[in-house]
Amino acid sequence: MFDTSKDVLNWVISGSVVLLTIFVTWGLYYIVMLLKKGYATVKEVSDFIGSLKEKLERLEKLFDAIEDKIKNSASYLPLLLKGVTELLDYFKKKKDKKKTKKLSKE
Repeated sequence: MFDTSKDVLNWVISGSVVLLTIFVTWGLYYIVMLLKKGYATVKEVSDFIGSLKEKLERLEKLFDAIEDKIKNSASYLPLLLKGVTELLDYFKKKKDKKKTKKLSKE
């Protein structure tokens, strides 16, 4: 089986090549699994960011709607304030009339 030292060398080289092939295959397997997990993580983060972006767009639409309603209702604010001041003046005059009537009776 081993006639010369060259035969031993060939057996050692073939064994080394087999071991090297096994280790390279094992390493490539772990690299591929690492890349697969990395891709899954990136996809999950991307989906999360997409849903977050969608929620922010809905929130922005809500704020825009609220802003429009406030702008529209702000045009009625001067009329409302004028009405409240007139109402307060009316009640004040009424109170003053009652006071003067009370004082005149005494």
